[in-house]
Amino acid sequence: MNRLIFGIAFSVLLALPGAAWAGDGETVKVRGQEFDVWPVDDLQARGLDIPTIPRDENAAWHYIEASNAYVELPRELSDALEYAVYKGWPKGQTALADYLKLPGNQRAIETVRLAGSLQQCQMPYFGDPSQSIIAVLLPNLSPMRFLAKLMVADGRRLEAEGRIGDAFERYTAVMTMGEHIAQCHTLIEGLVGIAIWTRANEAAVDAALSRSVPRKHLQAFQSRLNRSATKLPSVNRGLAGERAFGPIMVDELCARPLRVLATMRSLANVTDEFGEWKTSIPQDGWGRLELRIGRLFLPDRAIKRHMDGFYEQVARRAAAGAADAVALDFDDERYLTENIPQWDVVSRGLLPSLSRATLLGERTKAELATTRALVAIRLHMLANNGERPDDLEAIAKKLPESALDDPFSGTLLKYRPEPDGWVVYSIGPDFIDDGGEKGKRWDDLDMACHFPPAPVEPFDEGTKN
Repeated sequence: MNRLIFGIAFSVLLALPGAAWAGDGETVKVRGQEFDVWPVDDLQARGLDIPTIPRDENAAWHYIEASNAYVELPRELSDALEYAVYKGWPKGQTALADYLKLPGNQRAIETVRLAGSLQQCQMPYFGDPSQSIIAVLLPNLSPMRFLAKLMVADGRRLEAEGRIGDAFERYTAVMTMGEHIAQCHTLIEGLVGIAIWTRANEAAVDAALSRSVPRKHLQAFQSRLNRSATKLPSVNRGLAGERAFGPIMVDELCARPLRVLATMRSLANVTDEFGEWKTSIPQDGWGRLELRIGRLFLPDRAIKRHMDGFYEQVARRAAAGAADAVALDFDDERYLTENIPQWDVVSRGLLPSLSRATLLGERTKAELATTRALVAIRLHMLANNGERPDDLEAIAKKLPESALDDPFSGTLLKYRPEPDGWVVYSIGPDFIDDGGEKGKRWDDLDMACHFPPAPVEPFDEGTKN
């Protein structure tokens, strides 16, 4: 438990949009707050696999531009927006429609759509390169999540106006945004990318199930889903980043062990007698003595070996997939207890709990498979006078290989005709076939698409998702 709490606190420190350090390099403003950009070449020199992407080819700068363009949501519209994002368009909400149509919001939406035309994305990281790597700050990802909500809500508005094609364009742009952010180097970016992609996918699923979507729009969405199969957001990139980050931290901790507390305290705007922690290994006598002390009390090679062994097990589990019984046997908490000695407080403190993170990646695969299945079924019905298919096998043959496989069972998704419709589902993260019953939590019961869908309760002030 202590290790988990430390890991969460450390991740929060990385994600906080704290004050920028003064410097002579590039700066960027995000929602009124100015940051110094940590040079990419410095991060690369420290051993992080950060790509060098020309600014005009990096979608991240478009997302930052879009996050600076949108208009703050009036508090009285928050419930209506949440309803629009999670359930459907709230009828009679002209105030929300007017808000979405504001020039700043439409400019933000168009900028996100422009970002979707680019192939690469790497968010800038912020801070002072003379400091320890522990002081690097991620961009505040909250504006990115709000942008996704803004676009999904606008898509629901367009659906209500009968502009189905434009609505799907909004949803697919958000899906691309999620795929882009998950390309970045940290685990938290991978998780945010998954959340953004999932939000757009759920809105598109609602539209495909509840509306008479023309064939051309379903076919275009099907093609987009086929492209998603190779770019689907996952935590794999973030796991690789976490794995690369550990040895760098060990080197810096061993080089200046007496400054660890000072650095952690400075992130909280607290100073003490140690002052700032510089990254360069000191060459004076006291600095060399500190380095020797650090390597005596923090044996770096053993710590790095422990970290690498842990991430190797995580990588093997992620590569094997959820349905593989051997992969499921790995439990990160048990591994740390059984394989990392108690003296290695660095590994026990910094290594995160990743079981649920890798499971989220598998869940996204299942979401993609069920969405591809329901779109294919709807196209089948359009081509056969509304008749549903008898089984999923014939439809699966018309799609790329394994497109409709359930990552939680290793077999084809479940499909069942019903008296007035049908249901297609993944057995979900509980690995139990619950007959297509949906749970209240993301990891509970099955992940199902029912046709026709259940009615949605009408919007009322105070309605929450």
